[in-house]
Amino acid sequence: MKRIFHTIALSALLLTGAVSCVGDLDQYPHTDTTSKDVYTSADNYQAVLSGIYAAMIQRISSVSSETRSQNYLRVLWMFQDCSTDALDDVWLAGESLTDINNLSWSAGDPWVSAMYYHIYNIVAMCNELIRNASDDRIAGYSEADRTRIVTCRNEARFLRAWAYSHALDFYAKMSFITEKDPVGSYIPTIYDRRQMFDYLTGELRSFADELPTTNYGHANRGAAWALLARLYLNGEVYTGQSYWTECIAACHEVMKEGYSLESDYAKLFNADNHLRTNEIIFALACDGTHTTTWDATTFITCGSVLQNFADYEKVYGTKDSGAWDCLRARPDLVDRFESGDKRALFISHDRQPYADRESYLAEGYYEKAGDTEYVYRDREKDIASHDNVETGWRVCKWTNLTDGGESASLCSDGGGANTDFPVFRLADVYLMLAEAVVRGGEGATRPEALRLVNQVRTRAYGGSQTGNIADADLTLDFLCDERLREFYMECQRRTDLIRFGRYTSGYQWQWKGGVQEGCDVDPKYAYLPIPEAELSANPELQTANAELGY
Repeated sequence: MKRIFHTIALSALLLTGAVSCVGDLDQYPHTDTTSKDVYTSADNYQAVLSGIYAAMIQRISSVSSETRSQNYLRVLWMFQDCSTDALDDVWLAGESLTDINNLSWSAGDPWVSAMYYHIYNIVAMCNELIRNASDDRIAGYSEADRTRIVTCRNEARFLRAWAYSHALDFYAKMSFITEKDPVGSYIPTIYDRRQMFDYLTGELRSFADELPTTNYGHANRGAAWALLARLYLNGEVYTGQSYWTECIAACHEVMKEGYSLESDYAKLFNADNHLRTNEIIFALACDGTHTTTWDATTFITCGSVLQNFADYEKVYGTKDSGAWDCLRARPDLVDRFESGDKRALFISHDRQPYADRESYLAEGYYEKAGDTEYVYRDREKDIASHDNVETGWRVCKWTNLTDGGESASLCSDGGGANTDFPVFRLADVYLMLAEAVVRGGEGATRPEALRLVNQVRTRAYGGSQTGNIADADLTLDFLCDERLREFYMECQRRTDLIRFGRYTSGYQWQWKGGVQEGCDVDPKYAYLPIPEAELSANPELQTANAELGY
């Protein structure tokens, strides 16, 4: 993991002035300096690629405004987890998150703009590298350097595909720009979901097997096939046509790489998770020293720390962060777990030092027999209101603790979490294959699907088979709930709920639609609108919003 960050400082310097203001139709880096001054060595290509990876986890000044400068991962995570039955965000005044919590955003919402411009900022950065890494442009380099540059080019193609997969997931129609398009201001081609799906699946298949088989923190063969599997799994949502058999085949391609499940679920989300290369296929690498940020996994770990919890660092490892008072579990998430499931990483109480117990006992705290370290106060599982931080259970899935239980890094000013963000991991591949089988895909059997699901369940129950299911239990309803149990806080839940037909109607969670008991919302919220700033420049996008009801 540490090796990845050696070039980030250089890439940041190279990209200063290279990325245009994202907000007009010129979604490209300016090339008057980059082409002749930056792309002069294989090392510089690698540095620019590092800058694209960094743009996923760090704030980008060219994506202006406070909310839009929250990084790519944080904005994506907010829509994918906090607009669902998984998480509720408390810091409404600071981040204007009421619309996300309630599924009530509009084309003028700053978070809606943030997602759009982050996606197209990554697309622009990738296009610039790919354009300058064409076979003609690199013909004068040595064979060894050409090989390095081609690898950089393919990694950029993967990152562009990953960004475009989010455009496909969020929008009904979207701008489509590649390295083949002209540089400068112009009205780009508009793709619908079918066109983008066909482009992405064809593009990924064209270079997936050219990527390295192992390359932690970088795109690799397994990651490309995992992204293909995820696209095929959601293909019916995007195109109206199912691709279950193709999903199964893509999952098998990932499994050829020899990955295995990590035995300890919690270690997939701690500060030493870069050691879990057995299960983690592709991760966004974060480092509290080299990639300091308030976003990415710093936000997820520190944001999970709520007030009234003495010695929080022992649980979260967020040294000197204090209580950010942002994230808590919705009761609908908590209720999906059965006794013995070690993925249920929640805390149902407040705690204060035992030495100060007299003052706290008067506030409703109580002593536990034999415990002379803390006094406790139970928290209500139900969330009284979005801005009431004293209700709702704490969630402690993500930490900044090392395997030895120590804080990995400082999380106050100048620091950040050392925990990487797994984008794809083997458990997801297993559950994608199982779902595709249950939905009727060919190329795998129900016994294989059941075996893979029970491997995930056995890990969840600490190696015990007491949580294993029978064939009759392997249903779509079970898989929808199992994916919540396995992947909450991992940028997947919104997409899953849409695929299972549970996102906007027919299924409620607390505070969905702005009421505590939850309610159906307009089906337009299965999509994001194109930001208002883009509409005047491209009338076709304005039509797309109107067709959705925005």
